[in-house]
Amino acid sequence: MADTEEQVPQTEEPTTEKVESTEEEKPETEEEEITEFIRDPILDEEEMKKVFVGGISTESTEDELKQYFEEKCGGSVTDTVIIKKDTDKKSHFGFLTFETSDLVDEVLLKREELNFKGRQLDVNRAVPKNNNNAGAHERTKKLFIANLPKMNCSEDDLLNYFKHRHPKKYGTIESIQLIKKKDEKGNKMEENKGYGFVMVTSEDLADKMAIQHATFEFGGRKIELKKSVPTNEGGGHRGRRGRGGNNQMQGGMGPYGGGGYDPYWGYGGNYGGYGGGYGGYGEAYGWGGYGGGAGGNRGGRGGRGRFTPY
Repeated sequence: MADTEEQVPQTEEPTTEKVESTEEEKPETEEEEITEFIRDPILDEEEMKKVFVGGISTESTEDELKQYFEEKCGGSVTDTVIIKKDTDKKSHFGFLTFETSDLVDEVLLKREELNFKGRQLDVNRAVPKNNNNAGAHERTKKLFIANLPKMNCSEDDLLNYFKHRHPKKYGTIESIQLIKKKDEKGNKMEENKGYGFVMVTSEDLADKMAIQHATFEFGGRKIELKKSVPTNEGGGHRGRRGRGGNNQMQGGMGPYGGGGYDPYWGYGGNYGGYGGGYGGYGEAYGWGGYGGGAGGNRGGRGGRGRFTPY
């Protein structure tokens, strides 16, 4: 019975094929023709409106930085903070909060133009302080998706879900791979293992999706999406020092049997608690060495440790 019901949710494919018979160019331009995108409520939350800015000239003021970004995005910046903990640094870093999350998308499209007071700025979407996922601060185009329905859930279903929430202007979903169960002979079955991978065309889109879709409802289940964590040759996570001490990520198989992908591993247990609502970016964005980090991780390895802004 399950086999006969598997195709019920897949209403997009039959519709597309019918249109194709009368208008062949329709499937190729379908994404471009989407004029009304679904707007998830989280897009109006502060965590989607905040960016990290590195490479700020030491002579800059918060008002000057605010005005510069408002001119670039054509909208309002509601909060600006420049971190100046070390006066001997050649540059500072900071955080800006925009009036809307859409303004963040627009600013990131202009990344190459962001030269302020003679310095090229390093701008990325800020990672929420409560995001303790392994690899949360990594730059990648690959995402790990878990807790998927084992039946009645296809790659096309997920693709349709995402593409109606992300305009092509800011990047597209390149491919989705759901890991299938295998029979005794090693042949793939229709049943999903419950996890898979989403590949996108830009790191900025991956950053956004990892926050926007960290958890979402799909197929009657609470789905989880996070950045895909690289593994060693042996299949385990790359060992990284946690904020809570010298704990190393442990290798082996994750709970979904994903060859070392463990979607619930954190960074030593104390990744949050940054004060002022700002996350730590040292290793991920190359602006470490500011000291004062939780768990005694002051300066980190090779001067690239994470920082605690306040």
